[in-house]
Amino acid sequence: MNKNKDFLSVLSDKYKEEFFADANGNIRRELDKTGILVLPNFLSTIALRKLQEEASSLKEKAYKSESVYNIYVLPEDKKFTTNSPRNRKFTTTKSCVPEDQIPKNSILRKIYNAGAFRGFISKVERLTQIFPYADKLSSININYYNSGDSLEWHFDNADFVITLLIKKPEEGGLYEYFSNIRYDDKGNEDYEKLSKILDGEIEPQRIVMNEGDLIIFRGNKSLHRVTNVEAGERILVTFNYNTKQGVPLSEKSRMTFFGRIE
Repeated sequence: MNKNKDFLSVLSDKYKEEFFADANGNIRRELDKTGILVLPNFLSTIALRKLQEEASSLKEKAYKSESVYNIYVLPEDKKFTTNSPRNRKFTTTKSCVPEDQIPKNSILRKIYNAGAFRGFISKVERLTQIFPYADKLSSININYYNSGDSLEWHFDNADFVITLLIKKPEEGGLYEYFSNIRYDDKGNEDYEKLSKILDGEIEPQRIVMNEGDLIIFRGNKSLHRVTNVEAGERILVTFNYNTKQGVPLSEKSRMTFFGRIE
């Protein structure tokens, strides 16, 4: 109960216990329809300011990474050309603070560990329960995108991703996506449409994220990216849960994003 009180205390006034109790209703229907749920002004003004200060103080501990991948984040398939949607390469750069660097009394932990929050996520995703990652690095991450950094086109491996924008860049850093675009009507990978998207022939949907906004996104079927940050910095928190207990993030991913496995 205390964890839930601590959780509710850092939220803006519009988010009360009654809001999270409605996860089976209109909130879930909206997520089912669009694949994305935006909870604007999720944090109180005071909580947002504290998190901005905390994120700024932790930035010197962030690990700078560069990853090269195709949109499926899978090994190259020799049956396809290098320029096909299956194999075309993109490069993402960012810096990341892993969970074990985040203070024990952080507001981020109050949100992540609250039963009300986990129950809400479980209900909208039709899950019995969700779990933290088994390793000490991956459950809560603070991601920094400086000028020139971006998160390029990809599908997520996880069924859903939860993000909280802490700081908005002055220019660039736009969230772009194509909802439920991965498969055609027959359930096959829709390489033809994906090729047009990657060639810039189809206009994406965009979300203007503001500081303090929380998003739940089903990215395993929806292609998405964050465009190049042109000025200022973008600071984004990811709350990462697993549908099974005792599962760590892969060692390869931990080395890529954190520069260590423990």
